[in-house]
Amino acid sequence: MKKLIMICAIIIGVAGLASAAPTYLITFDEFPIGTMISNQYAGLGVVFHPGDVTSGLPIIDWDSGMPTQPILRPQGEAAALWNYQGDFWIQFTTPVIEVQFDSGHWDAVGNGVINVYDPAWNPLASLSNTTTGVNVTNISGMGPVGYIYFNSINDGAGADLDNLGFTPIPAPGTILLGSIGISLVGWLRRRRTL
Repeated sequence: MKKLIMICAIIIGVAGLASAAPTYLITFDEFPIGTMISNQYAGLGVVFHPGDVTSGLPIIDWDSGMPTQPILRPQGEAAALWNYQGDFWIQFTTPVIEVQFDSGHWDAVGNGVINVYDPAWNPLASLSNTTTGVNVTNISGMGPVGYIYFNSINDGAGADLDNLGFTPIPAPGTILLGSIGISLVGWLRRRRTL
């Protein structure tokens, strides 16, 4: 019995280490202020695209209304738009199972548009900011996420995004490794060699 417990603990530990998908955090201080962001974070599995309304890429900037600096803001193009009013797309090149980010500084509740899509462009959720000021958005339990659309055009001076964290879906190999380990323990137990 002690052998069985020891082997199970080792296999579960190895499978747990192998299946623990890394969580990435982008704080947008990796590049200088004024940098337009597109594929600079592709190595982490995320790229940014211009929005549907304002066609500029998001840009790293300062926002005194946010708790940490710098931030990623949309590029407002029309003369009537404030710098922080705009939209952009986030694309996860490797689907993710969890996303979290700070957004703000929102002037009113419900002015933001945050649409979530799976990797095949099927809509998963349509969210908005639930508070004024800084809003923390958590996206999880919806299945694989491939795209997020961020739009702050309807909010007074607009809003931006910071501290983008995401967790990629574990690779099939890690799931296979865990299954093999559990099967091995079951097989050894049936043979009563433990």
